[in-house]
Amino acid sequence: MKSVMDILFSAWTTQVLFTAIRLRIFTILKDESLTVDEISSTPETATHHLKPFLDACASMDLLEYRNGQYRNSQFSRTHLVEGEREYVGDFIQLMSRESRQWDKLYDLITQSEKIPSEHHTGEFDPRLFTLAMNNIGMLGEAEALGNAVDLRGCEKMVDVGGGSGLYSVALCRKYPDLTSTVIDRKETLITTREMIAGCEEKSRIELLAADIAKDPLGKDIDAVLLSDVVYEITFAEKVLKNAMRGLRDKGLLIIRGYYSDPENSKSLFSALFLLNQVIYNPKGSILTLSSLKKKIADIGFTIIRVGPLTELSSLILARK
Repeated sequence: MKSVMDILFSAWTTQVLFTAIRLRIFTILKDESLTVDEISSTPETATHHLKPFLDACASMDLLEYRNGQYRNSQFSRTHLVEGEREYVGDFIQLMSRESRQWDKLYDLITQSEKIPSEHHTGEFDPRLFTLAMNNIGMLGEAEALGNAVDLRGCEKMVDVGGGSGLYSVALCRKYPDLTSTVIDRKETLITTREMIAGCEEKSRIELLAADIAKDPLGKDIDAVLLSDVVYEITFAEKVLKNAMRGLRDKGLLIIRGYYSDPENSKSLFSALFLLNQVIYNPKGSILTLSSLKKKIADIGFTIIRVGPLTELSSLILARK
């Protein structure tokens, strides 16, 4: 059971992690044991401040300290060293940027400040966002999706808002007859092209720059994948109707995302994720799992499965 002190000090520990990622502490260490002076990457680094900072990292079990040297813990070697398969540093950087908006939470709830018609949370970095979502997908989300859907007999999939292309790669890898078109914004697809460049499946993956809410997704599509895409009701309705137009009769709609389900689940992650959506888009109506199911049915899809995909995410399957 979490103690009150765990909750109170979580803001401090989070800032330590954010700062360590920005300083690239874990990547500098990698598999080595280094002193404070050796870790200091620039002449401008204040080593007398770096020492207590590294000690805090050690107290959080992010680092180990022995004989005047620091080294990565097993957790940090797995998740916090750049280039490792399960690296989540991009997602941490994204959270660091988005966390600044949480200072406005009280004002949003009490309406202490007028919410502008266009709410911006700072400059959007499409590359960082795409890499961050890929980080999370690599922690088992893509593998779980591949195990949860049956695409036998499907040849043509459209990965709407497909980001890094991770889910297209995973599904094409499992189903050799499947081709996928990743549709996203032009600036996002620059990163997508880099991410899939070394994949054997790239010859079966096409990249298409388009507005997923307006532009046609294609015709006679066997399956439409919406992974981590629809969270706001007005936008979701446009995308879902677009998917309906593109799918063949009995075509499959696959929706994967982090949806809060207050009636049936007390998942802290999904509840906080929904709240983050509210902060990011306070003028929008943010979907829960129940309201998304209703919207899908209202548009005319037949829902065939709803439930958890992983400990973090949910899966909805529906037919046209």
